[in-house]
Amino acid sequence: MSMTQGSGRVPPFNLEAERSVLGACLLEKDALTSVVEGLRSEDFYDPRHRAAFELMSDMYEKGIPVDSLSFKDELTKHNLEEKTGGLPFIAALLDAVTTTANVDYHVGIVRDKSIHRGLITVGSDITRLGFSEDKDVDEILEIAEQQVFQVARSGGKTTTIRNSKEVVKLALDDIEKRLASGLSMTGVPTGFKDFDKMSGGFQAGSLYILAARPSMGKTAWAINVAQYVALQENIPALIFSLEMSGEQIAQRMLSSESRVNLRHLFESKSIQNEQWNSLSVAADNLSAAPIYIDDSSTLNTMDLRSRCRRFFAKQKPGKGLVVVDYLQLMNSARRSENRQQEVSEISRSLKGIAKEFKVPVLALSQLSRDVEKRGGSKKPQLSDLRDSGAIEQDADMVIFLYRDAYYSQEDSQDSTAEVIVAKNRSGPTGKVNLVFFREYSRFEDSIGGGYIGSC
Repeated sequence: MSMTQGSGRVPPFNLEAERSVLGACLLEKDALTSVVEGLRSEDFYDPRHRAAFELMSDMYEKGIPVDSLSFKDELTKHNLEEKTGGLPFIAALLDAVTTTANVDYHVGIVRDKSIHRGLITVGSDITRLGFSEDKDVDEILEIAEQQVFQVARSGGKTTTIRNSKEVVKLALDDIEKRLASGLSMTGVPTGFKDFDKMSGGFQAGSLYILAARPSMGKTAWAINVAQYVALQENIPALIFSLEMSGEQIAQRMLSSESRVNLRHLFESKSIQNEQWNSLSVAADNLSAAPIYIDDSSTLNTMDLRSRCRRFFAKQKPGKGLVVVDYLQLMNSARRSENRQQEVSEISRSLKGIAKEFKVPVLALSQLSRDVEKRGGSKKPQLSDLRDSGAIEQDADMVIFLYRDAYYSQEDSQDSTAEVIVAKNRSGPTGKVNLVFFREYSRFEDSIGGGYIGSC
């Protein structure tokens, strides 16, 4: 119901649906459960209905039976009879119910009207923000966007509580499907079999840090993962590239997918017809894949969250992968006293994005130069993470990429690369050997496979 009064406009509401919902609560316990779990007090437009719902919710939480008699007693006890109308009010609620079978439908009506009112309120707030010239434009846009998306997400409460019978059955069904298909992953697979066996894939809501010294191949590894996720699993991969342009990323993908030497892409005389055919097939496959690239040269935490919010609003919930290349090139939306505090803020923001959008976030990171100064083995350690210990703290998994040939005094032909899991919040640590084809910007599983791990 939407009404006008004089020159003003009254926000949308439906009093009949509100009364029906509350009346159903007085008649049936199951209806009460649905209403309490599906609505909030602010979803009710009428102040009397709002007060009644708050009281019913309080009774529900305390285990007090909710019926017409007990509700009348609670109204008296809380001095709410005058505010609500007492017995005539209760009678009106009961008269509004024809059957409790329709309670979920009426809950939906009340919630929808509440969302409409929320949008009207947010619209007014955004208008005021537009006139606030003393505020930074980026800050205003972030506040406005947050408010709109908050309304979109606030369509009632949902319960995440399920009994053991339900979750055990779902778990067994999932195990059976994975056994039948030969899969052992619980997360998003990376395409590297031994690494997936050790990690279980990239988990939704988790932050993965891939760290290495320059030229170790960390961008290539991350792009390989994004390609596999999009091409083989049909999962959207969103790549934020602060160092390379979108065209450069695409060239690496084409080379990796077609196995055409990266240098040959710029030398037309070097490319044979067979290679052109491979490039054409790779281009068709990549063009059809759900790969998205943002190559902004400057990116702060506010920009990142805002762009992820818009992107994932159009995707299936909890389905996707975010790649950030790389962390140290980002800026914090807030001013920090030093770079260490700024990187800490960036790290927390990346973890927050993973949790908010329920997707894995793979963030690349540089290692400090101390690795080069160290005598003996140059294999990276957690203490080598650059700028901040918060990176290690926030990460669910820290992955190092290491190639011994990188430090060889001679032109080594050794293409072995080690993927070292130095921290794993929910599993073992260890290392996996891969083969790095630098000319294709491509990593592949090592022949023989397996991983060396420890708990």
